[in-house]
Amino acid sequence: MNLGFSIKKCGEEIKLDFGKIVESKKRYLSELLKDKVILDLENAKKVLEKKGDVVIYEVYNLWKFDEIAEKFLKNFGMMMDITLLKCGNFSLEDEGEAFCTYGHAHQKNLGEVYQVLKNDCFLLLTNKKTFNSYLVKIKENYSFFIHPSFIHRLISGKKDSVILNFVPKDAGHDYEIVKNRGFPFHVFYGKNKKLYFKENEKYPKAGLVLVEDIKKLDVMKLAEKKPEKLKEILRRPKDIYAITKNYL
Repeated sequence: MNLGFSIKKCGEEIKLDFGKIVESKKRYLSELLKDKVILDLENAKKVLEKKGDVVIYEVYNLWKFDEIAEKFLKNFGMMMDITLLKCGNFSLEDEGEAFCTYGHAHQKNLGEVYQVLKNDCFLLLTNKKTFNSYLVKIKENYSFFIHPSFIHRLISGKKDSVILNFVPKDAGHDYEIVKNRGFPFHVFYGKNKKLYFKENEKYPKAGLVLVEDIKKLDVMKLAEKKPEKLKEILRRPKDIYAITKNYL
């Protein structure tokens, strides 16, 4: 599936080249800080004061300007987005809370799937009822289906990451579920980029599982060859459960 853009490396950063000027939704440090969806607020404030309002990630709605994505939405009712997640942490030091997306749940009982196009990253899942959580490492060219019972967010890896998602257009996004609260667990990088976690006191005690070995699945091939099958999976949570039950 040709999505009409290329991924270019500019020093340590990644840029997306669409061959034309396109709009993206930028999420800035100030917004994540204001809405208290990150945990280490004090260090994040220092970053804002020292470095200014840096972009943490960008989302490109492909269905707004890409012909293939437009047809895919029209024919199969699924939106395609690209997220460019920056590598970094909310601290002036080498160690600190990892860059992340805002996080959300779905308003309807519909799923979503992510495929990492460039550089490994993590997907944090939290059960809406039990708050038990999973941190899933998604390698480059791997995919992961998200059951609608989970609140979810992307977590930065060791490099900038590019992630494609497919989601039913009527799934709805609930951001209020994490606003002024964050997640039960927040991901930090220590020395030598070693992961560790901090519990969020705004939640009751819950469990956290690190999932580092998932079966390789290329959702882009599925979308290209069997789009109706992908549509069916995302609209039937039990199908998503069947795919992910060995990990969660």
